[in-house]
Amino acid sequence: MSQHPIDRIDPTEQTERWLWNQLAARGTVRGDYAPTLRTPWPIRLLMGGAGWLGALFFQIFLVGTVFATTRGNGPAMAVTGLVMIGIAVALYRVTGRESGRIALGQFALALSLGGQGMVIAGVGEAMGFGRFLETAPFWLGVALFEAVLCVLVPDRLHRFLAVLALWLALAIAACVALGDLIAPRWTAIPMALGPMTALAFAALLAFVMHEDRLAAAGRLQMAGPAADATLLMALLGALVVTGFAHPADLIFGVDTPWRAQGGWLAGALLGAALVAMTLLECRRLACSMPAGVATLAVAVAFSALMVYAPAVTAGALALAMALRRGSLPWLGLAIATVLIGFVWYYSTLQWTLLAKSATLVAAGALLLAARAALGRIANTEAVA
Repeated sequence: MSQHPIDRIDPTEQTERWLWNQLAARGTVRGDYAPTLRTPWPIRLLMGGAGWLGALFFQIFLVGTVFATTRGNGPAMAVTGLVMIGIAVALYRVTGRESGRIALGQFALALSLGGQGMVIAGVGEAMGFGRFLETAPFWLGVALFEAVLCVLVPDRLHRFLAVLALWLALAIAACVALGDLIAPRWTAIPMALGPMTALAFAALLAFVMHEDRLAAAGRLQMAGPAADATLLMALLGALVVTGFAHPADLIFGVDTPWRAQGGWLAGALLGAALVAMTLLECRRLACSMPAGVATLAVAVAFSALMVYAPAVTAGALALAMALRRGSLPWLGLAIATVLIGFVWYYSTLQWTLLAKSATLVAAGALLLAARAALGRIANTEAVA
């Protein structure tokens, strides 16, 4: 007995074909379904490795021929890096077969990353390596440089890495600038990262609420990887602030009782973002007044309890955004952040075990009570 041809279709292609037929029946699309040709993952892996290997040999040749003469010459290094980035941008825009695009794309990515390193190192060499690390305008320039690359290079992974580098440069610039006002300098890190983390979540909230409009306008290709990188940086920032609640002697191995101040600032700002998203979602879902008030009260109480554990609040906020988008990667990052945030908070030494246990018990009791209350409200509305 022969097998029906449709049974031999890849499950992804079968789903896409079904969705296309549904859209065609509604008149949303026209024409026949055109399946996407996919290269098997072992071939993609080999072609990607070939691209990185080719880029490695190319850069070794470049270092041996050009870098040997430009070493110590900052402007020449920067110009060489710009040339490498220009070649990478040109390669990204080359079209060809899928397997060729894989190799060329990975070659271009490695070439671009090497070029960015040479540009930054060249400018740093021109400024003096002992100075540029402590100069906030330099890092602001790096952030602007990465923003330009994010716009110019039409590749998702490259844009993700560029936006990630952009946020990292902004964080370094903020820490350096605030560290000039606070002593010891490292204690400025939580106060600098707190507002930046909240700003990143505000941008993510705007992205989640307007994702459909961005897709309709054709801007999701750029906004999508930027949002992924922003989420990763925001969660890492919240974890860093939570970790800096530990005493200095635990982190740095010094004999001082200094503790980084301002950990509450990140928790308060992220709590405000959580309350804002709760309010927006209640309006979008047209929740009844009792359900909306109860949900908002839970968000406020949870944010207040976790004010010194901003990573937990950040994970809860990311979890809500992941469920709003239906994104499994965001969901995994959110759950991992919540777990790590609880561990970080519970392992701090400046709080007594009784205080930490009371906070965790109160948070758990709050969530259980909220679940029971919202369940009763839902049942009452269903009966009515």
